Amino acid sequence: MTKERILLLVLSVTYVVFLAWYDGWWMSPLTQSEVDAYLVNLSDDSDFGEVKEQIRQLGITDDGAEMFMMNLNTYKGGAGEDPTANEDYQTYGRGTLPLLLSRASHPIYYLEGIQTLMSPRYEEHWQEVILVRYRSRRDFISMITSDAYQELLPHRTAGIKYDEFFPTRAVFNIGSLRFVIFFALAGIYVLATLVMRRLTNR
Repeated sequence: MTKERILLLVLSVTYVVFLAWYDGWWMSPLTQSEVDAYLVNLSDDSDFGEVKEQIRQLGITDDGAEMFMMNLNTYKGGAGEDPTANEDYQTYGRGTLPLLLSRASHPIYYLEGIQTLMSPRYEEHWQEVILVRYRSRRDFISMITSDAYQELLPHRTAGIKYDEFFPTRAVFNIGSLRFVIFFALAGIYVLATLVMRRLTNR
């Protein structure tokens, strides 16, 4: 077997392992008993405790597919202030990132609001719009009911003035990390192959 084929095999196996982890090939949809077991850890007086029944419905209708959570945030201190100045929410954000990554989940994009053109329900404009990809509903529910997340939740409560968040599913997603990793590995293969051939021809 040539070096090029060995490299191709290694990169192919790497990509398959990544897909297995990123898509959770071994994971199954949540059962109702699993959902109820997770929700035991959810405090009734927390932010998510107020929507426990909605979270239960999200869990028991789990289809095993990835989920994208849309977060619309307005922070305490007024819409005219820089959201990055909100130390409480920044502490919450830094703390939740490792919890997301350990579950093959991550932010897709982060946007700052400019102004409100039409909003019948709220006068102030959204300061931030954040879309977060979760590998599955199981990962989302396991994260928000974990002890580590519950310790961070008071920082979120202290920083948020008003927010809305709702789950969505992708219909078309050209910006998937699957494509990013694929083209990165393909680029490594092409560059490494060119270098090996050049060294061989010397």
